[in-house]
Amino acid sequence: LSAAHRMACLSLATFVFWLLVLQNAGVVLLMRYTRATRGESDYVPQVVVLTIEVAKLAVCAAVLCVGEGFGPVCTGFLRQSAQSAVPALLYLLQNNIIFFALSRIDAPTFQVLYQSKIALTALLSVLMLGRRLSARQWLPPLLP
Repeated sequence: LSAAHRMACLSLATFVFWLLVLQNAGVVLLMRYTRATRGESDYVPQVVVLTIEVAKLAVCAAVLCVGEGFGPVCTGFLRQSAQSAVPALLYLLQNNIIFFALSRIDAPTFQVLYQSKIALTALLSVLMLGRRLSARQWLPPLLP
């Protein structure tokens, strides 16, 4: 790859990184704000989570069917969706727990606890799975 192409990829990766940082911080703050204010904005968190998941499923199906053609892709999509059902249901449960937690604790505390799962996952992979992580691999999970 040329130097210009590598720089373009790096700048795109940096842009996406900061976009994700803003999105994650913004989502937590917005969720906390809407759960803390009572009145007209009351809503059922389970409906919000389910709506988000159904919307993501519809967008994925549309992108696949438009990009690859309707017939074989849609049957493959259904088969792959069935295989992903258990992780998807666990993710749905996790998102409901997030709403519950944000209505009980402040946003900074939640964000610290939520991000600590990365370090805990690294630690458990070493302790339970016997994996070895280099110093370079330990650095990102331990950064705030």
